[in-house]
Amino acid sequence: MQACAVTGFELEGDQLRGVMTDRYGVIRAGRVGCVVAGNSGVLAGYGGFELPIESHPLQALVSEPIKPILNTVVMSNQVHGYVSQSDKGDLVIGAGIDSYTGYGQRGSMPVIEHTLAAMIELFPMFSRVPMNRQWGGIVDTTPDACPIIGKTPVENLYFNCGWGTGGFKATPGSGHVFADCLASDEIPVLAKPFALDRFYSGALIDEHGAAGVAH
Repeated sequence: MQACAVTGFELEGDQLRGVMTDRYGVIRAGRVGCVVAGNSGVLAGYGGFELPIESHPLQALVSEPIKPILNTVVMSNQVHGYVSQSDKGDLVIGAGIDSYTGYGQRGSMPVIEHTLAAMIELFPMFSRVPMNRQWGGIVDTTPDACPIIGKTPVENLYFNCGWGTGGFKATPGSGHVFADCLASDEIPVLAKPFALDRFYSGALIDEHGAAGVAH
């Protein structure tokens, strides 16, 4: 439902019975899955628990169209940036997350400067390409740079969050295992290592090195 905000959960003890919305009142459901990226912490608060995540702005930029020059995504772990070219000719440039936590989607100038400097280091000829626009989205990051997939302390409430900057690329795989989790009320084998309780048991998955991005 477009433009319909979740304002809370209808709870009965530790069980979820429905979702409160600002346009349609309470929508009751047997199970609810939350996949809301940077707003995961807000929705967890509605359920009365906290998630070990931080929400940060993640910036991207788009240039004016130029003639075809890139037919793949170029990413550099050394300078922390990536660039690809759209069918329209725009250069789509991505950066790391802003260091501060928050929900401001403007981002910060230091990250823009660092990212464009990285692009010029990779492709000096891009120095004369004007940027058309810039924006920031909100991503949620976990201490071990891995997602949280599965059950929560509230019965019938499930979360798929904490993807940081890698969620878009992982969407197909995580969608399949999360749908399986919701349909069967069982955690699929692939998703078991990413359970929320790993932050209590200490069985963390340290992906900072493998992620290759500026978490």
